[in-house]
Amino acid sequence: MQDLTDLLSLEEIKRLSLPSNFKYGEAIFSRGGVEFILSEAQEVEAWVGGLDGTVAEGGSSRRRTWLHATPQGLTWHCTGNPRKHDIFCKHCVALALTLLKNQ
Repeated sequence: MQDLTDLLSLEEIKRLSLPSNFKYGEAIFSRGGVEFILSEAQEVEAWVGGLDGTVAEGGSSRRRTWLHATPQGLTWHCTGNPRKHDIFCKHCVALALTLLKNQ
């Protein structure tokens, strides 16, 4: 099975997210708003967000966020997403960008 970092690239993160979610996630990432709970080759879990300021500045609620590498590819979950509507939100973007930076 592939590692998470094999499944992620800047282009892939942009493809998975809405432009607004990418922009806001990039702001969370640039302000260091990711705190890892678990970091393994095929799975990461982190607290993401919880920063002061406007959404454009990276301000957001703190959410528990997961990224997983599976045999079928990348999967994700953020506690901020409504049930059965798992979008690649700003929290997922910030976590993915942090992984890319740390490779």
